[in-house]
Amino acid sequence: MEQSEGEQESQPESHVDSKSSVKSLPGGAAHVKLEIKKHAVTDDYKLSKRVLGLGINGKVLECFNRETGQKCALKLLYDNPKARQEVEYHWRASGCPHIVHVLDVYENIHHGKRCLLIVMECMEGGELFSRIQERGDQAFTEREAAEIMRDIGTAIQYLHSMNIAHRDVKPENLLYTSKEKDTVLKLTDFGFAKETTVQNALQTPCYTPYYV
Repeated sequence: MEQSEGEQESQPESHVDSKSSVKSLPGGAAHVKLEIKKHAVTDDYKLSKRVLGLGINGKVLECFNRETGQKCALKLLYDNPKARQEVEYHWRASGCPHIVHVLDVYENIHHGKRCLLIVMECMEGGELFSRIQERGDQAFTEREAAEIMRDIGTAIQYLHSMNIAHRDVKPENLLYTSKEKDTVLKLTDFGFAKETTVQNALQTPCYTPYYV
């Protein structure tokens, strides 16, 4: 990845201001501004070729923090207003304990195109969808199902309190922090998310055909 040439090229039009984006932290901590970094992501993270997953708007790669060695997930989006909106909403919401945490955001040039690179915590436990498949004919217990719904409900309630509709809640977008039995379930992928305070924000149908 090359560092951004933002000083030489005009920014794409977008209502999202990278300097004013904020998120709430757990425990009522002060809001933290989102500052999109312009230097090369490879200065701070070592990238792996391992693909961890595929989102609506881009693939997710494994990466490692060069200073701490922490394993992370890197999502690459081609820079446009929709991508900046996705980054904005995810950053603002990632203070919730049941939403995948965004660590850093970069603006770099990749294969001659301006890209946004989102560094997130790595969810080692995989998708809820995979766990459902692994169970086969063995149904979840009532307690297990209740815990899953509690975690999902907590994430959605947090988003709705911020006037954000996720619009793509499904097992593939719900990830576990580890492979342990009692682990945290978190919501990810804000590619369809919309702010409900915008007029006519929820007029476009959004769905995964398999679930309709």
